[in-house]
Amino acid sequence: MKPIYLFALIFIITSCYKSGEADMIIHNARIYSCDEDFNVYEAMAIKNGKIIQLGPEREILNGYKCDNIIDAANSPIYPGFHDAHCHFGGYAKTLNQVDLIGVVSFDEMIERITSFEETNDFEWITGRGWDHTIWEESEFPTNERLNELFPDKPAVFQRVDGHAGLANQKALELAGIDANTVIEGGEIVVKDGKCTGLVKDNALDLVTSKIPDYSEEFMLSLLQRAEEDLFEVGLTSINDAGVNAIERERFVKWYLNNNLKIKDYCMLFAEDENLEFAKENGIYSEGNLTIRSFKVLSDGSLGSRSACLIDPYSDDPHNHGFLLKSLDEFREIADLAVSLHYQVNTHCIGDSANRSILKVYEEMIGSENDHRWKIEHAQVLQEKDFDYFEMYNIIPSVQPTHCTSDMRWAEQRLGKERVKNAYAYQKLLDKAGLLALGTDFPVERISPLETFYAAVSRMDRNGFPEGGFQNENAISREDALRGITIWPAYSNFQEDLKGSLEEGKAADFVILTKDIMTIPFEEILSTYVEQTYLNGELVFESE
Repeated sequence: MKPIYLFALIFIITSCYKSGEADMIIHNARIYSCDEDFNVYEAMAIKNGKIIQLGPEREILNGYKCDNIIDAANSPIYPGFHDAHCHFGGYAKTLNQVDLIGVVSFDEMIERITSFEETNDFEWITGRGWDHTIWEESEFPTNERLNELFPDKPAVFQRVDGHAGLANQKALELAGIDANTVIEGGEIVVKDGKCTGLVKDNALDLVTSKIPDYSEEFMLSLLQRAEEDLFEVGLTSINDAGVNAIERERFVKWYLNNNLKIKDYCMLFAEDENLEFAKENGIYSEGNLTIRSFKVLSDGSLGSRSACLIDPYSDDPHNHGFLLKSLDEFREIADLAVSLHYQVNTHCIGDSANRSILKVYEEMIGSENDHRWKIEHAQVLQEKDFDYFEMYNIIPSVQPTHCTSDMRWAEQRLGKERVKNAYAYQKLLDKAGLLALGTDFPVERISPLETFYAAVSRMDRNGFPEGGFQNENAISREDALRGITIWPAYSNFQEDLKGSLEEGKAADFVILTKDIMTIPFEEILSTYVEQTYLNGELVFESE
């Protein structure tokens, strides 16, 4: 036999045998890799929690010995979803509080509170989620009825945005607040010489600081329940936007003990104990917990009229909002972050807050850098301030469902001209080159599919408004998918580990009931997660 024919025969024979072993093969699928070229594959092989190959179905099936072969039945598969801005502990606590989301009046709010109190007996009554802008009277509530119902038990109920709350008199007394109290970076609303119970930002923090901490065991049980909810909606990674010292200590312990699984990128509140931790430990990464950033709040929220604006509110002409810290304090935090190679991720809502912090970023990091510092929310900007994102490699971390929640009243707050540069996601993308997308849960629902839908449609869950709010700032489906997968990973310096389905990366992926890249807008919100995998492990399966 001639050598050339012998070689061909050997090649044909050996190509029919498996060339390696895999723990799992997924085939007959549409696998959206979110790699640089946005390739779509038919099959994927996984070993030791990582992807070892993607490619044509026959090549993958013939290439590996594997006892766990899954036929995806032509289902769409995406990288595990990543919420770029959320509050893990905050959401967990809502599982044990009065749920005030969607209440349409103060009367309904009171009904939910009294119903909750009938079956629960905690030292404080707490809850979250009310939004006065959807009430018929559309005015901030006052605490007279709370004082009548609960004269001896402290109670505080946070607005949906977490920047305002309604406290009863007992809670105000425990916080040392009266009509003469002044708090920098906060507001205590007083009427006719008496506190109304409405407290904003740092004043709200003073009240909530008096609430006893949950026991370690109970808090872990709530987080584990919350984690199950997150897996159910396809989340495998989160950016935990603000963790205090007690929470940080517990997270380190829980992740070392494998009590929690979801990949958590913690942003430390810049308080003394957390700053000392950062100085002593530098960049911390153990298992699925990473700590390498500081979270700073620069201002409040539009809904509470505490966001810091250059010009006054259009519907409150004597109010500009306020900054929560002095810029000198901020510079001290930023300087430490530079020395530790930490990120600074700053909450900025109003155009004054955004401009002030962007200027400090410019001052601290310069133009040639890979610090990947972020502006969280980047909600209202002046035209010329968009350029900062391009010039200084600053990453906008935005929440598309904020746009569709706020659009009913945003123009009232900002006026016709200023609102044009609010929630301007495509404009930010054009300048920054990427967007890290999140929900800010529990401010919004935990669903990344709602994030995707709001980003591409600029409509709410009811399909309003037709054509989308300021639709010129809708982003493409491809960019929206990147925004909940690879771009958040990049924003955390983790793009080589996860965020896309590529060889050598973590096998974090979700299988959906419908292909969100091709179905009509109106079908996206009726799409569900069939399975969620974390490092190749099945962590959620629909019934």
